[in-house]
Amino acid sequence: MPTHQELGGMSDADLLQRMVTSHTERYNETFWEFYRTHVTTRLPERPAVMDLGCGPGLFLRDVATRSTPSALYGYDLTPAMIAHARSLTYNGLTPTLAVHDLMAAPLPVAAGSIHVVHMTAVLHVLDHPLGMLEEIRRVLVPGGLFFLNDWVRTPLQTYLASRSDPGGSLDDNLRRWFRLFPAHNKYTLEDWHWLLTAGGFLCHSETQLRPHFQVFVTTPLR
Repeated sequence: MPTHQELGGMSDADLLQRMVTSHTERYNETFWEFYRTHVTTRLPERPAVMDLGCGPGLFLRDVATRSTPSALYGYDLTPAMIAHARSLTYNGLTPTLAVHDLMAAPLPVAAGSIHVVHMTAVLHVLDHPLGMLEEIRRVLVPGGLFFLNDWVRTPLQTYLASRSDPGGSLDDNLRRWFRLFPAHNKYTLEDWHWLLTAGGFLCHSETQLRPHFQVFVTTPLR
């Protein structure tokens, strides 16, 4: 599984800072209204919640603040992200947070123990996404939810026009954006639908809450 630095050409520290400063923009009230309607209402009162590719832990922190989970699990490939996640407060909970390569080993939890698995901007980079979906099905309780939020293909001109980087020359930034374009625009909407179905998931709802990203709320087909 590629590291954050390999994907973005940024240092781990710079990417961490960017994820922290952009968090409220990415997870705004429009996002949380969709989440309440299509996710929270499908979960038990105290769900076990997992975030794969959890980054700095801010999403798990917000979930704990807005609900009453029984347990939180966060896994990321980058030690700096997990270190930041461990520095946060989670509404009275102590989450399980660990550096973990999602493609190198199974998730360190029992089968049928998680009520909702979240994954944001990770599945598109994995070399074997169907294997990852199989592992997610393994850890979910019957009727559990897989919440996928990932890049969907857009035209090159639209993609470049939406990119912005603080600092650096325009030429350097363009080089980075062109390098990222094939990864971010790997799957069309139709590709995502096929992949989820082939991976054994039924999509209950979906939407585009911000440019270039599609959200899917799914359950395993048993």
